[in-house]
Amino acid sequence: MIGVLLASALAVSPALAADPQALSLADALALVVARNPDLASAKLGQTIAAIDARRARLDRFTAELAVTGGGDLGVTKPWKQDGYTGADANWGGTATVGVPIWAGGAYRAAIDSADAANDIAALDQTISARSLVRATYTAYWNIKGYELQIAAAQEGLDLTQQSLDVIVAKANAGLAAGIDVNRSKVDLYSQQEALVEDKAALAEADEELIRLLHLDGGPITLTDDPPAPSADPVRADEATIAARPELKRQALEAREADDAVRTAQSAALPQIGLTGTASAAASGTGVTGTPLTADSLGPDLTASVGLQLTWNPFNLWKVRDAVAEARLRAEQVDRGTDSEKAQLAADLRQAATNVAQLRERAPLVDAQVALARDNLQIVQGLYGQGSAAILDLFNAQAAFRSARTQGASLRVQLATAECDLRWLLGTDVIQPAGTP
Repeated sequence: MIGVLLASALAVSPALAADPQALSLADALALVVARNPDLASAKLGQTIAAIDARRARLDRFTAELAVTGGGDLGVTKPWKQDGYTGADANWGGTATVGVPIWAGGAYRAAIDSADAANDIAALDQTISARSLVRATYTAYWNIKGYELQIAAAQEGLDLTQQSLDVIVAKANAGLAAGIDVNRSKVDLYSQQEALVEDKAALAEADEELIRLLHLDGGPITLTDDPPAPSADPVRADEATIAARPELKRQALEAREADDAVRTAQSAALPQIGLTGTASAAASGTGVTGTPLTADSLGPDLTASVGLQLTWNPFNLWKVRDAVAEARLRAEQVDRGTDSEKAQLAADLRQAATNVAQLRERAPLVDAQVALARDNLQIVQGLYGQGSAAILDLFNAQAAFRSARTQGASLRVQLATAECDLRWLLGTDVIQPAGTP
């Protein structure tokens, strides 16, 4: 899924090209992956880990070249004797190489550990991108939720205003008490206040999405609406948990812990290395009458090859404790993996249950909204004819507002829940849940 988003980040949709602040859900997900600095930092972390992995392979070998050289020129004047000039020069060079023959598995463990760290850094990119995707679609649907709630509140406010007009007309005709007018106005003002609060909450939600996407600010327009409830079967395939990057990361941490055990064990074993050295050196001296010549600086060449054996038997108690500690850390990682698996399985089951329940509620809530709207219109007509009490009208208004708000909230809850389920399954969150 993350690879698809990275590719789509390079292809801007027509709506986004025309208006940089007009965002579909796919646009938002692509932008957050392309622009977020935390993800860019994770990419740099992988580059660093790749360098460390290369270094671990090279650190097995040693190679050193040392070159020295020098000379001086002077005049010597003994007491009551003629002076004379003197010169001397020297140079030398040594090349040393070392190749490990056996180190008890220490170098192999270091290389494997570096490779695991490199793979972990790559997975950290995926995990970071997944977290950003989840935060983005949650923020996206949160904004749409406030928009739907504002639309529902506005419709309820319009109907309350219509009812107030009827009540005022009846009061002017002496058919309704003044207290009924005041109570209806209080209700109207309360709804207007709640609408203002919803608009303020919408502005905060807009800012949260702008921050996530690192936009330049200003109003944004979300072009996608929550989809209709899907008829696809709810899938909670726990076999997909094994493919989750979080568990892959746990497995790599377990590898690192095993490598640490091997490294600790290798300290108890002798190490054998092959060392080769070649050197060349020369020095010469010249005085008055016998000058310094190139022949006098001819090199003396030496070369040697040897085996080096190192072992410290007096360090075994410390090694024993280090091995025991490394094994305990490895076991700790295994217990953490078991806990992660259990949590992922529970999250997946809960997400599937949540989607199933919301889908079951959706048609019932839609029916309630339709009936509440019809009931309010009927009661308004009856009240205008004098066949219904003011309390019936207030109750019908409250029932409609409640059903309408509940319907708007459920649509967003269902859209977010289905995205959560697809996110947990590791599929594309912008595709239907049944899509392979």
